[in-house]
Amino acid sequence: MKILLVNKFHYQKGGSERVYFDTKEILEKNGHEVICFSMKDERNRACAQDYFFVPNVDFQSRKNWFLKAMRFIYFSKAAENLEKLIVQEKPDVAHLHNISHQLTPAILKPLKEHKVPVVQTLHDYQLICPNYRLFTKGKVCERCRKHKYYNCVFNKCVQNSFAASLLSALELKFQWLFRFYKQKVDLFISPSEFLKERVQDWGIKKQIKVVNNFIDVDKFKPNYELGDYVVCVSRLSREKGIFTLLKAIRKLPEIKLKLIGTGPQKEKVEDYIKKKQIKNVEYLGAKYDPEHFEIIKNSRFFIMPSEWHENYPLLVLEAMALGKPVLAAKLGGLTEMITENHNGWFFQPGKIKDLREKIKQHYSEIENIEKMGKNARATVEQNNCSKEHYEKLMRCYRSVVKDDSGAELG
Repeated sequence: MKILLVNKFHYQKGGSERVYFDTKEILEKNGHEVICFSMKDERNRACAQDYFFVPNVDFQSRKNWFLKAMRFIYFSKAAENLEKLIVQEKPDVAHLHNISHQLTPAILKPLKEHKVPVVQTLHDYQLICPNYRLFTKGKVCERCRKHKYYNCVFNKCVQNSFAASLLSALELKFQWLFRFYKQKVDLFISPSEFLKERVQDWGIKKQIKVVNNFIDVDKFKPNYELGDYVVCVSRLSREKGIFTLLKAIRKLPEIKLKLIGTGPQKEKVEDYIKKKQIKNVEYLGAKYDPEHFEIIKNSRFFIMPSEWHENYPLLVLEAMALGKPVLAAKLGGLTEMITENHNGWFFQPGKIKDLREKIKQHYSEIENIEKMGKNARATVEQNNCSKEHYEKLMRCYRSVVKDDSGAELG
């Protein structure tokens, strides 16, 4: 089978790119031909199809803002370039990942005109929420339900900017009015049941299959010995609950936290640690594999303090594959990954006292932590391995690819 993979970034930027590249690798390992479509960037990985990639754009710059605004919503050049690639390569199926802004739903038109079946993986809440997170003003938010996107503008949900929020609201309204996804995507893939249910509740009637994210378990060597610290790896942004964690841990001076990550709250995090003289927190900045894997595997357990509805984070899978139980906020897709007192524990999201008590309680459960670390590894081996994911993915492809008689492929 020849599969067209589409993602707006062709370099390792975030979780969706991890899934995009891992999908490419697993398909090629199983003998499929994979072609790609994306945006040009000096950081891109080598690709034989990069001639067709669309020009780069910096949406942060205000230069030529009107033209950028039009591209943000509907980029006809992306449709033109993709059509040339389709004509040349004739893919059997297209698998879309993150296409908003840089590629836009404009690319769905040539796919449909050339009768290429379309599958799209949902990595966030982009189909229903202008800021993709269902999180505003420090809280989970559903104000835009029933397409009331003006709430995004009034609350400046995107970059705390009226202009950016207006553009994002118009983008989503445009997509609903012209039914791009409704008419041109044959099947959606959701990594979690939670995301599937939210998208359906908000009016997406297309078929959605749940296919959990995966990792190559063999690349992770577990360590069931207990380190003398807990660890958190996270983007430093408001919805990730980092300050809830810092406020909880600062009153547990006997327990050390290693914090890894960067993001818009980096300076605030550093200032808070310094101002409050939190001696038991070691902020390590940005770390990348394999370095941050070593830090995780030598910890006692992993903490995920998010205050938004996480989808199905790869970091949790990686920590579990390394033999570490996870203490996580009880919300979103995290509730599908963790089983209380089996491979981790929960605390109430945003509740500093509850998080502090759970850290203190579980830190000293030596035998239980080791047992739960082994359970965590077994969970990933059973539910999130490459083989299981590949088989589910192929069933999704076959359900939309028809043979010459119009019947689904077996």
